[in-house]
Parts: sequence; structure tokens; C-alpha cells
Amino acid sequence: MRRWLRTPTKEPDTTPFADYFTGRAPVMSEPTVDTEHVSTKSWGVRTFLTLEENTPVEDATALIQSAYTDLAANVEGLDHATLLISWNGTGPAGEDLHTAIDVDLVRPHSELDFQCERLRIAAGLNQGSIGAVGIPLETDDAIAISHIDADTLPADAVLAPPAAADGTTLTYEDRLKVGSTSLTISATSDVDLSGVPLDAVLAALPGGAEDPAREPIVTLDAVGPGYADGLPAINIYEQDLTLDEAEPILRAFDGADGPHAIKLQVASLPDAEMRFLLTDGTLTADPSWHLAEEEMADLLARL
Repeated sequence: MRRWLRTPTKEPDTTPFADYFTGRAPVMSEPTVDTEHVSTKSWGVRTFLTLEENTPVEDATALIQSAYTDLAANVEGLDHATLLISWNGTGPAGEDLHTAIDVDLVRPHSELDFQCERLRIAAGLNQGSIGAVGIPLETDDAIAISHIDADTLPADAVLAPPAAADGTTLTYEDRLKVGSTSLTISATSDVDLSGVPLDAVLAALPGGAEDPAREPIVTLDAVGPGYADGLPAINIYEQDLTLDEAEPILRAFDGADGPHAIKLQVASLPDAEMRFLLTDGTLTADPSWHLAEEEMADLLARL
């Protein structure tokens, strides 16, 4: 019996990548280049680049575009040729700012352009309270925004973010610490969340400063599984939250714009949560939710 043996593909030479970026502005230090054995017939290359502090976004995107053209011959036959680029700097209000973007030189040039556009848009959101911006490799993954800790909701919280220039929808994930509350906003450019009364909700939450175990967690979701039936979902959790403490939280939504889906977890319901709908300024119990019905009716009656 004749057996055919596959000849493994030779590990790629990383020297062209290291040589290309070494000493090339705005790269600050020598690049780190690793190979990845994807399969017996396929290899990839990952290049880690740290840019000079306060590198302008346009200089970073120019480096990416040049690399795409100049290294075209070297990426042929590779499964991927990823650039993982990051740099530190100072934001418009003097705050520390970390920026990162990942691109793949093997993929179509149109995707590279899209990544660079996402970076420009994300960087333009900062009004002085954003501490980190990240553009992940996959274009359908959310643009990552992290805010510096603040006592109140910052003006540049990502509630009504822009789309791409051609109208393509962009998704964002914004992580914030407002007072003692951890807040995550999953936003998309085709849903305006600016009408959600987040300021009032945050003000109504019992503080967790005295007891870190009680630090509230709030998520506002217009992208993922929480975006049920086309309604932005607000999920509110705080350890040992009582019905009396839940009342002012729910009251913060009364009369606000909608529609929204609201979920509240209270200590008296260890295995269930309360779910409400906000439509045309009116709060009602979610008719599809059949747990904690008495508690929901109790809270609504207090408004």
C-alpha cells in the first residue's frame, strides 16, 4: 500500500517583518515578531509594535497602510500576518490614554481601511474622560472604550455613537466606573440611547463605598442577548438590594423616554428578577415574565 505523506510547510522567515519596522517612525522600540503554526500546511506571523507616545492617529494609520503595500510579497502564502499596535499618550484633558489596534495584512485592503476608519472614529469620541481605546481584529467585534473613574456620568459616555462614513453600523462597548457603580454600555450606531435616564438611575442606586460587596453593577445593552425584542435592556444588580431601595431606582424611569426593558434583582428574590417595560413614559410589568409578579405590582403601585 502506498502512503502519501504531507510535507510540512516551512516556518516563515520573520526577518523581513522585524527589519521593516525597526527604526521606522513612529515605532518606538524593536518589534517582537512571532510565528504561529496553524496547521501542517499553514503558518501565521504576529508582529507586536509599540509606537511613540502621543502618536497621532493619522501617523498610526499611515504606518499600517505602508506596511500593507511594502510587505505584500512577504505575506503571500501566510494564514495571517497580524499587526498588534499600541501606544500611550495624553488625552485632551491631560488624562492618560492608551490606544490599540489590530489588523491583518493578509486580509483585503478594504478591511484594513475599515479598521483605520474605526480607529479615527473611536479616537474622536474622547472629550477628556476616556482612558483607553481598542480596535479588535475582527471587524464585527465591538470597538472597546474604557473611561477613567468619575463621580458622575461623563459627557462622552457612548450612548449615541456614530456610524461609519458610508453608513455601516458600528458597535461599541464602553466600560465605566461611576462612583461605586460598574457600568457597561453595549451600544450601536443605529440605536440612540441618549434618552435612557442613566444619570437619575445612578443617583438612585444605594452607594457601595461603605461596603464593596454592595457595589452596584449596571449594564445597558443595545447589541447583545440583552437587546430583547428590539428594546434596549437595562440590567441593575446590587447585593442585598431591598424593595424599598429598588423603589427610587424604578422611579427614575417613570416618565422617561422609551421603549426600554428593565431588569432588577432584589435580595428577596434570590432565584428570580423583576422585569419591567418602559413605553411612552409609562412603566408596566413585562407580560412575558411570570416570576416575582407580586413584588413587581408592589413597586409599580408605589410610583
